[in-house]
Amino acid sequence: MATARTETASEKKATAAKTATKTKTEAASAPEASAGSLIAERYRDTAYETLVGKNGENVTAVMSAGEAMFAGMAEVSQEMMTFAGERLRQDIETAEDFAKATSPEELFEKQCSFAQRAAQQYAEETSKLIRMMARIQQSCWKPVEACTKAALHGMNGEGNDSGKK
Repeated sequence: MATARTETASEKKATAAKTATKTKTEAASAPEASAGSLIAERYRDTAYETLVGKNGENVTAVMSAGEAMFAGMAEVSQEMMTFAGERLRQDIETAEDFAKATSPEELFEKQCSFAQRAAQQYAEETSKLIRMMARIQQSCWKPVEACTKAALHGMNGEGNDSGKK
């Protein structure tokens, strides 16, 4: 039976170091190699290591974003249920009021008033839900944004005292 072999972390680092050394040696010996390409390669390697090294922080940021989203969606759901319940109650009361109309003109006035009031309430609720969704969206992105900013600062050498003299 065939078994899968996985590399250990030290084997991966050794392989990566050999590849990096070989690539840098080849780049230095190639006539088209320039200081710019070497700097770009070093930056790319550092950027990759920084982002991959922060994987635990990335997972935590995504989990926090997911928690914010689910909490927000529960809030939206609750708001929609409350609104629907209130509208249903008002619709039942309005139907009873319609039944009390004594003329077609009075019924028509009651229907027009009901339609205007309902349209206004739906417009207000829609605006409220849009504001809620915008707030939820912002809260979902905050942990990911903070993690990304930290990684970018790390790639630029900010917060790294080893390069300062």
